[in-house]
Amino acid sequence: MAFDFSQVKDKNFSEVLKKTPHLLDYIDSYSARGNPLPLFTETLKPEHKKLKEPNLMYPISEQAFIHINPHTTSDDGYLEYVIIEPPPPERKLMEMADKLFAVQSGSLDPPVEITERFNMVENYLDKAVSVQDGPVDYEKVGDVYKLKTLPVEKSKWNSLKYHFLQKRAGTGLLDPFLSDPNLEDISIIGAGNVYVIHKSFGALKSPLFLGVEEIDELIISMSEQFGKTVSHAKPVVDSVLPDGSRINIVFGKDISRKGTNATIRKFASTPLSIIQVLTSKALDFREAAYMWMMLSEGMSVFINGETASGKTTTLMALTAFIPSNWKVVTIEDTPELTLPHSNWITEATRDTGSPSSSVTMFDLLKAALRQRPNYILVGEIRGAEGNIAFQAMQTGHPVISTFHAANMVALIQRLSNDPINIPKTHMENLNIALFQGAVQGPGGKRVRRVLSINEILGYNPDGGNIMFIPSFSWDPGTDEVKFKGKGSSALFISHVLHKRGMSRKDEGKLYDELELRAKILERMMEKKIFNYYDVFDSISHCREIGLEAFYKELDTL
Repeated sequence: MAFDFSQVKDKNFSEVLKKTPHLLDYIDSYSARGNPLPLFTETLKPEHKKLKEPNLMYPISEQAFIHINPHTTSDDGYLEYVIIEPPPPERKLMEMADKLFAVQSGSLDPPVEITERFNMVENYLDKAVSVQDGPVDYEKVGDVYKLKTLPVEKSKWNSLKYHFLQKRAGTGLLDPFLSDPNLEDISIIGAGNVYVIHKSFGALKSPLFLGVEEIDELIISMSEQFGKTVSHAKPVVDSVLPDGSRINIVFGKDISRKGTNATIRKFASTPLSIIQVLTSKALDFREAAYMWMMLSEGMSVFINGETASGKTTTLMALTAFIPSNWKVVTIEDTPELTLPHSNWITEATRDTGSPSSSVTMFDLLKAALRQRPNYILVGEIRGAEGNIAFQAMQTGHPVISTFHAANMVALIQRLSNDPINIPKTHMENLNIALFQGAVQGPGGKRVRRVLSINEILGYNPDGGNIMFIPSFSWDPGTDEVKFKGKGSSALFISHVLHKRGMSRKDEGKLYDELELRAKILERMMEKKIFNYYDVFDSISHCREIGLEAFYKELDTL
């Protein structure tokens, strides 16, 4: 029975269905089970997050679509993350395409950049395939090694092209997951379903079920792309995929009982700007304005929180406040930070298995001190490199880093004990400790919030403790940020006034400036200045012409 298009009220959705047979088949089957048609959208919008029972669909390419499906047969509490893509081509056709590629690809020089690699394979395929109107009997095609072009039936061409590109230029069955900009994490837990963390809808379960051998083959194949050997001899691997996403692998059933597991943290080619972070209410305008003032004056900051609390996102968003003409050095285990600054040195550790040829965080931080940076950004401090970071602060090289600690007590305990061992008397070299967490928001959904911004005053020898002031704190009852106003920042007096050559009586001017900067950020949001690089350019321009002039200029946009 033909699909009844009269039930599709969205004209755009109807057109997409008519030109995409595999999507039409999926929708026909889905509605036949008594389910309502999903809402179709070209891109997800903020209002979609508020849907209590999201049943919607969006494209991630011309041939692939994602369906957030609430009408599942499972009672495990997960919504489904369904990938709708062309069906795989018949086995004989794919085998012949693989053999022909093996023969003809010898002259191809595969590029490193993933987009160029897709283009190269796509161009090859367009030349190597002759599309025909009628069916092709591959038993009668003859010796594939003697063919110049492979005949393919027109109705099967899109399917072959889609899956061949996935296999030869991409990451196989993980390609649709990696192509979705709305995902944060992809989790292969071993034999079983694949799980994802969605930016709008949280934790979702994919119907895709992988077996132990299938996962091992996938991981070994992917390891060739990121250039690290995965084996039973070296089962734990951290690396970077061609698109910049971070992957952690635990290989083999002997140490991972359900079989090899892998977690991929998606990398956004363009990071979130501070204005985009502000739209999510992760922090408020006054907090962002405060950080703007502090980073402009070269304060050292640790962005603290638990795993998946958004520490790295906040760090990258805040880099817009580092003056554009400053030299910045970033040091990471796995390259993840992206900075808009032209005078930016990016360095990463190297683990060869041999101490003589490996390069550690400790090594790179020592080297950074000789590079005369205005700021050193460390992806994450975990061990002895923390000692070098504090030495850098002492010698006038401010440091920004992420750190795993849930509160000030945990931060001080970790810093002052093995393996970091910072003397408590040196703790005041760290100016600001920002704490961030994933908490339950007003609607019951998990949201990210800056829980507090604390100024570290120094060591109290009488009590043997570290003194600090919580300048900003988040109230979970109202989902608002508490700020006490004038007099709540010790750093304004001890550092900012001094650096600017101002006297104590000018303290009030700093709080007026704080309010003006908050208004500027709010106005930038109103003017929809969201792009990471546009925000950086705007902040740089503001520094050139002054706060008042820039605020007036925003009104003319």
